[in-house]
Order: sequence, then structure tokens, then C-alpha cells
Amino acid sequence: MKNKPKKTSKTRSQKRVAKTRRKLKKAALGVFSEKGVEAATVEDITDKADLGKGTLYRHFADKDEMVFTLIEDAIEHLIERLRSYPDEPQTLEDVLEHFLNAHYDFFAENSEEFILLFQGRLFLKLQSDTSEDLEEPYLRYLGEIESHVSQYVSPKIDPAKIRRLACAIAGFISGYFSFAMIGMDEDEIESSVKPLRKAFVRTLCTFLGRD
Repeated sequence: MKNKPKKTSKTRSQKRVAKTRRKLKKAALGVFSEKGVEAATVEDITDKADLGKGTLYRHFADKDEMVFTLIEDAIEHLIERLRSYPDEPQTLEDVLEHFLNAHYDFFAENSEEFILLFQGRLFLKLQSDTSEDLEEPYLRYLGEIESHVSQYVSPKIDPAKIRRLACAIAGFISGYFSFAMIGMDEDEIESSVKPLRKAFVRTLCTFLGRD
């Protein structure tokens, strides 16, 4: 009986810690989307969260750790979208269309996470010819795309081609939704970019040997 109050106190402490951490992450995500990762400061984050710097450093080593943690969270949310097919895909075209739709849903509901992933400094590395410098969450994201695509192409396809396709999808997504970032609404995006989107899907299928 004597141990029960201690257990309750510990649980409450854990809840406070988790709540503070969530508050810091939410504030950081907002600051990064407003100012960009490079320009944002620890002071910006703590001011937005209405917490002291000492509190932040009890949860995160520095700003870079916050960035990495938020990227990990965003990648997990995006991968959940990629895995949620409304209908079982029958062709490679179906998979690619689903990817575009899944990214759109992700953007619509998690715009700040989208900005962090696709408009931030780390995305620039996706445009290089090598993935050696990519952080683990981005490699996991690309690997997720590759695992889906691989089920609908010949096993003889060079895995390097599938990796390049995954990078191409990420690049197209960034450009596609940049229209929304400059204030275009959903209908304007669809009417302006839909023909390009269809051409993009056809080009990817041709690239992998599927006309």
C-alpha cells in the first residue's frame, strides 16, 4: 500500500515530461516552417513554447537533435500514408498514383511537417546522385517507396534504377506542392499540374520498362 502513492507520482511526472516535450516539438515545428531550419534559433523555439532554454536542454541536446527528431516523426507519418491504400493496386501506375495522392493527403493535414521534409535543407541531398549523405529517416522513406514499386516491376530491374525513381518521386512531390506554398488552392493546383502529373507517371513507368 505504501508504494502506490509513489507509483502515482511517477506516472504524473512522466505525463508532465511527455507534455512538455510535445509542446517543445510543436513550437519547433512551427518556428522551422516559418523561418526555416537554418534561421531558427533555440530562443525562437522557447519563446514560442513559452518555456525556458533550460527546459529545452533537458529534453534535447541542441537544435539539430530537435530537427532530427521532428524529421523522424514526419517520416513515420508519411510512411503511414504510403501504406494506406484505399484499394489494392493492380499496376505500377496505380502505385505511383497512390503515392502522389498519399503525399497530397499528408501535405493537406501536416503542412508544417511537409515544409520540414521537402523544403528544408535535408531534402537538397535527395537531388544528388548518391544517397551516402542521407540521414536514416530519409533512407527509410526512399526504401519504403522502393519496396512498394519493386512488387510491380521485373526482378531483373537494377535496384539502382528503383532508387533513382524514388528520388525522382520525392523531387516531383516537392515541386508539385510548391504551388500550394505560393497560395494556389486545390482546384488551381489540379488544373495547372494534373497534365504534368500524368506525364510524370507515364515517364516513370517507361523508365522502369513498363510502357
